[in-house]
Formats: sequence, C-alpha cells, structure tokens
Amino acid sequence: MRLSFYSFLLSALLLFSACGQETNTAGSIDSTSTLQADVQLRLAQKRELNKLRREFINSSVGRSIARYKPIIKKYSKRYGFDWRLIAAQITKESGFRTKARSHVGARGLMQLMPGTAREISKELDIKYIMKNPRENITAGIYHLQKQYKHFPDAGKDNRIKLALASYNCGAGRIFDAQTIARYYRRPGNRWDTVSPYLTMLKKSDWQLHLQVWPKGKPQYGYFYGYNETINYVDNIWTLYKAYQRIL
Repeated sequence: MRLSFYSFLLSALLLFSACGQETNTAGSIDSTSTLQADVQLRLAQKRELNKLRREFINSSVGRSIARYKPIIKKYSKRYGFDWRLIAAQITKESGFRTKARSHVGARGLMQLMPGTAREISKELDIKYIMKNPRENITAGIYHLQKQYKHFPDAGKDNRIKLALASYNCGAGRIFDAQTIARYYRRPGNRWDTVSPYLTMLKKSDWQLHLQVWPKGKPQYGYFYGYNETINYVDNIWTLYKAYQRIL
C-alpha cells in the first residue's frame, strides 16, 4: 500500500486528536477572545476533517469499504467487533484486492490460508471461502473471533491486539511469548509487554529457552517473523483509530 495512503489517514488521526484538545483559559487576561479563537480553530479543524473524509470516501479503498460495508457490518456485529476494525484489517491484509495472494499461499480479502479455509468451511458450512469475497470476509471475521477467545483475561483493546497477532502468526507463537513474559514476571495479557518477547523465540535464544521450557525450546517452535507480526498489529491499530474518525 502506498505510503501516501497511510500519511492521509495519519493526518485524519492527528487532526481529530487536535480537535479534542482542551484550551486552558485559566488565568487568561482575555478569556473571551481566547474562547473565540478556540471556537474558530475547532471549526477550521472540523472543515479539514470533513475534507479528508470526502477525499477518503472517493478513494479506491474508500469505495471498496462502501462496497463491502454491509457484509463487514453484519458479521462484525455477529462476532462482537467494531466493523471499522475489520475494514482496517482488510486494508492491511489485501488493500481490498479480491485476488490478492501472498507468497505463502494466503488468499482473498482477509488472506486466509488454504488449511484454515478448509477448517472454517466445515465449521460454517460455506464452500467458496477462497474464491468468493463475501465468504472470505465472513470466514476471516469468524477466524479472528476464534483467536479472540484465546485471550479471555486481557482487557478489550489488548485482547483485540493479541487476537490480531494470533491471526497473523498463529496462536502458538503468542502463547510462547506470553510464557516468556510470565517468566520475567511481566503481564501476559498486554500486547505491549508480550510483543517484545516474540523476538526471543529464535534458535539463538536457546539459553533463555533452557530456563523457560523443560525441553529447552519454545513449545510451538522457533519463530523469525516477529517484525511482520508486530508491524501488522500496530499498523492495523493505527488504521482502525483513523477509520473511527473518518467513517
């Protein structure tokens, strides 16, 4: 995805944050003029935000979101997610390209692996997950909800982030990182404390592994894709926060 797209969304995010800031008028010599200036600033920010919103709605991604919004909203509601989170995830996964395919074989809007698709196909009784965009969305949201269930002790935001990480790299990697976090007496239910330990699942970390696991290696194997997973979660969360403001 082009950097300009992320820059555009970050502009919306930063602008909205600025709109929410309070102006401290305590001790002001002329609180009336300060208040007037604050109102004018907020109106200007609102106009700019509306401009960004219109530009986004007319962009290729904005049009794709509008196209698939009904199916995204339907299954997001069914499985307990904000539909804008799913829209952000699809944007990151495939850029809303229906024929997107990764180097490891993941396919569709939500980039599901063939094995995962076969499993979900049996559970939901749908047959064309890898070919039908709407079935791909349905299956992807369902799969994210399955990951969400793995982390019942986490607060909502952290639970979503852990679920996204699990969606990307598999729940086992997250479980292993949680085990290391707890070894260091750090919370295992917070993404910001668990994510650094994803980097410690390499074979070269064998000395640590000997202290953590009886067999001297991570229970779910070595892991080297930690940067991709960490960036995946962080990028989706940034997109989600922007989408909350412009959609």
